[in-house]
Amino acid sequence: MTEFTQALPGQQVTLAGTTEEGFETLYGVPVVALGQDDRLMALGHLTDRAALAVTTAYHRRVWGYRILPNRELARLTRSGTQRSHITVTKGGQDDDYPWQFEDADPDDPTAQTVTLITIEWLDHEDITTRSTCPACARASWSTSLTTGPGRAGWGRYHRCLYCGHRWPTAPAPHPSLTKNRRWNPARPDGCFACACLPHYPCTDGCAIGHDPLTGQQMCATCRSQHTDDIWKQMVAVAYGTATTFDYLDDQRDRWLYSEALRGIPPAQAARTWQQRLALASRQATPRSQPTAS
Repeated sequence: MTEFTQALPGQQVTLAGTTEEGFETLYGVPVVALGQDDRLMALGHLTDRAALAVTTAYHRRVWGYRILPNRELARLTRSGTQRSHITVTKGGQDDDYPWQFEDADPDDPTAQTVTLITIEWLDHEDITTRSTCPACARASWSTSLTTGPGRAGWGRYHRCLYCGHRWPTAPAPHPSLTKNRRWNPARPDGCFACACLPHYPCTDGCAIGHDPLTGQQMCATCRSQHTDDIWKQMVAVAYGTATTFDYLDDQRDRWLYSEALRGIPPAQAARTWQQRLALASRQATPRSQPTAS
């Protein structure tokens, strides 16, 4: 069988994982993404362990993501991994891809073994600056974009791999040449602290109304999470008074709210937030490279 680099357009070839074919070598296994990155194709028939290792390494190395260990990941080797045989044809200069493949019979002498891994349903965590879990003091480098208590709209949260606690990230500010607009992610008729809307309440019968302590629209569920005294303390350290600017303010609101749920005094939570913000900024600053003497 002719190797890819030596074949002519339209000729059947054997893939060997060279860079010209678009493959990444992960754990010694040549891997390439197919379509809109919804599948991976690895050369050879991989074991379940190798398929998992290749999939997680691909997300970490190529995309910079960590896969969330959820139900879809558990299904990966059971229903998302297919060991198959294919024949490969080299493409020409006018083709969209350098090579094409199609399913082949295992007895075909021109066929080669591959493992197809479906990855489109996997959820990701992004890798970010290091943060310490407020509940168990373990370190976390990963976050996911999701909704949470304390501020309407989406935000980034850490999730501790040891105790399961989730807490808002302290985003590191980055230089920007554009001026970001200030905007309020909450709808005028919605709850400021969650995604609750009049026609879509977070709990049955949850009513939304103006809260005089925070000066915001709050639903009954969020309002009942803290006593009047705690709400006064949170407002005293600027909860709910700032609008979104580079998503620093809404993350701060989420932090104050989440820490109050843990019984941390708002004043202490506000000081800790400033410390975390400064630490995240330092961690995000590129280190200077030593110069040769």
